[in-house]
Amino acid sequence: MSESSEVRRLNFFERYLSLWVALCMAVGVLGGKLLPGPIEHLRHMEFGEGSHINVPIAILIWLMIYPMMLKVDFTSVLEVRKRPVGLLITGFVNWLVKPFSMAFIGWLFFKHILRPWISPELAEQYVAGVIILAAAPCTAMVFVWSYLT
Repeated sequence: MSESSEVRRLNFFERYLSLWVALCMAVGVLGGKLLPGPIEHLRHMEFGEGSHINVPIAILIWLMIYPMMLKVDFTSVLEVRKRPVGLLITGFVNWLVKPFSMAFIGWLFFKHILRPWISPELAEQYVAGVIILAAAPCTAMVFVWSYLT
């Protein structure tokens, strides 16, 4: 290791990220149990009636994604032709590996392993749900791949 390179240390928040996630989950569960009225009000805040797009969740997701977007060099999009490997790998994983592997895993679990506890109609919906979930690229993965390429 050369003298000019520094070792980056994790800050307090990064070091205990798993603890913060568990703490937020506990606060959410306790909030739902102890304050059902306000939580139910938050649950019904939608962009238009029947849209199923929750306003607080949309705002929080935007606040989560925005800092990562600031780190993306959008001018480098034109340079992707010089090194397309990251884009090709991401496309392959997102559109071929994930949906088909999740279709198999969903079929295995919801149609066979969990059959005694789930109705066939619900199993169909769950399988469709995991396929759709797998087809949506993970935001963090997209930003990591764009950073690495």
